[in-house]
Amino acid sequence: MADPNEQQLQILEVYERLGNITHTAKELGLHRTTVQRNLRKLGVDSPIALGQKTPPKAIVEPLPGKSEVHRFVLTCAQNNTFLNDQVWENLHAITDHYDADLLVSRFAYNKSSYGPLSVKPDSEKQSDADELWFDERIEDYISDEARELAPGLVWCGELNVSPTAERPLRGFETYTGRRSSIVPHVKIAMESVASGKSEPTKFNYTTGTVTQLNYIQKKAGQKAQHHHCYGALLVEVDSEGRWWCRQLNADANGLIYDIDIHVDNGEVYENEGIEAINWGDIHEQELDPVVRQVQWGEGGILDTLRPKYQFMHDTLSFKRRNHHDRGDCHIEFEKFVNGVESVESEIDNVAHFLAVESFRDFCKTIVVDSNHDQAFSRWLRECDYRRDHVNALYFLTCQGRKYQAIADGDQNFHMVEWAMQNKGVPTSIRFLREDESFIIAKGKSGGIECGMHGHLGINGARATPISLSKIGRRANTGHTHTCGIYNGLYVAGLSANKDLGYNRGPSSWSHSLVATYPNGKRSIITIWDGQWRAS
Repeated sequence: MADPNEQQLQILEVYERLGNITHTAKELGLHRTTVQRNLRKLGVDSPIALGQKTPPKAIVEPLPGKSEVHRFVLTCAQNNTFLNDQVWENLHAITDHYDADLLVSRFAYNKSSYGPLSVKPDSEKQSDADELWFDERIEDYISDEARELAPGLVWCGELNVSPTAERPLRGFETYTGRRSSIVPHVKIAMESVASGKSEPTKFNYTTGTVTQLNYIQKKAGQKAQHHHCYGALLVEVDSEGRWWCRQLNADANGLIYDIDIHVDNGEVYENEGIEAINWGDIHEQELDPVVRQVQWGEGGILDTLRPKYQFMHDTLSFKRRNHHDRGDCHIEFEKFVNGVESVESEIDNVAHFLAVESFRDFCKTIVVDSNHDQAFSRWLRECDYRRDHVNALYFLTCQGRKYQAIADGDQNFHMVEWAMQNKGVPTSIRFLREDESFIIAKGKSGGIECGMHGHLGINGARATPISLSKIGRRANTGHTHTCGIYNGLYVAGLSANKDLGYNRGPSSWSHSLVATYPNGKRSIITIWDGQWRAS
């Protein structure tokens, strides 16, 4: 062994005093791997016994000054793997554009321990490196510690989750208590965690990565390789401690979109519009007034993002004669007292919403066939107009039109479409039929299916986001009122009030929408305290 240099002697002295590699690195301002590597060169093995009484506390970031916004771009990097140059360059451009802090968490995935005989011949080159290393370009941005970026939001940079984890957020529901968390991982995922009615919804996010594909070529690694996502999570924090997160998902060329900008070859450009918005379930009768203004008011989300398409789910709540309330005399009497029994009046309101309030010439409106819309037809099939004086005439009008369609053999007749157009909704608004496909961004990995509401499962089974994520096509859905990202499936939340009467107990609902960009990448945007992004 060569004589130790000055740095190695200093490391050894501090290590012998503290007995801990992490604490030694912190005191000397070095990275943990640097300390470990130099100790190994001095012949000092890692201690057999380690431990600490309590988990390390998160570093608390100070809030920005009044009227200021603090932004973070969060991602992760794999050991012994080079960066994706285009993604790295574009993330730096976004960071500069927003004056944000770039934080990179390192994770270790031990390929070399499997040896060259563990994979198919010539399937990959095995590294003969005998030590852990990371692309030197991330050195100034490493953040391997827990940091509370805002009240209720924690960057879990200390986590080391295997890139082959199929659901990387599973098991972390309570990891940060009631605070939302950001887990460094190569997948882009998001899950909502149920909260009390008086509390904000808790969200758990992953980040995506900046390092290239580098997996063991066996089943777990090959599956993970398919879901490898380049990108990061953007966090915005305002002076009041409110925060918003958006996915920055890069395509194969490194191109990254974020709401009204995109970044290509290190240059930031303004968007002319995005591909689509999948709004959270509408339920027009119970539409949250603040969300209504933020999404469709002048200068709101629709006017800012200018999508080619907007997708409406559960546009018609059909609360006034919904089958779930049938037979409940208390609910029925409450509707009578409040004067909200007329089905035609609800149809009038929804028609005005579609034809006037949410209508834009630059955007094609697509109404997705949904379970609450279908309650209209169920009412006609199962109810007796003779016992419903308020709705008798309108019931007979609608029933007569449905009977006429049956007599004419009109298999394409759609009850909600007819009712809306009969109230002046323009024919340019498209009403999808049940199981009708509507694919957007067709040139990008087969496109994204937007014709599913999310209530119909596979082969007649009950639908869940996990099951619908396995159909082999990327999709945007609604229905659950609980936003999330499950591999290629993005689920919107709702636009209505978060308390609809029937949802009792803790809730994972949120006012969230799915934005699809021209390159086929997507982001979930959440409205919080009347805003959808930091101002």
